[in-house]
Amino acid sequence: MLYDGWLPLLRNVETMKRLNHGEIPPDLEIDEPYDMWLTAADDELVCGIINQGIDAHLEAVCADDHGLESKDGGNKHHISITDSKSMRCFLRRLMENGSENATDLASCIMETLGIEWI
Repeated sequence: MLYDGWLPLLRNVETMKRLNHGEIPPDLEIDEPYDMWLTAADDELVCGIINQGIDAHLEAVCADDHGLESKDGGNKHHISITDSKSMRCFLRRLMENGSENATDLASCIMETLGIEWI
């Protein structure tokens, strides 16, 4: 898995909400900024998602240099999604991308939010 080191503890599987694969609930909420540390291999994917056109719903993705700042000598990069609208937009864009890496990342994020795609 390319997203080594950023996954917070997964919620109890028994209490996870289950949705159809790719479904992003319109009421999806995050209570605090959602931080991820991504490997350098994911830079192109994440930069492409963040910089994809003008979308006011994703303007809250924060950090330097289009959402990425180096850590560990440039091997990992930080992205912070600051609010619920931005999270829903980021997840939607990942799914629209359609690549295996993008859908894997979206699925991992959903699991950490207590939602399992089936």
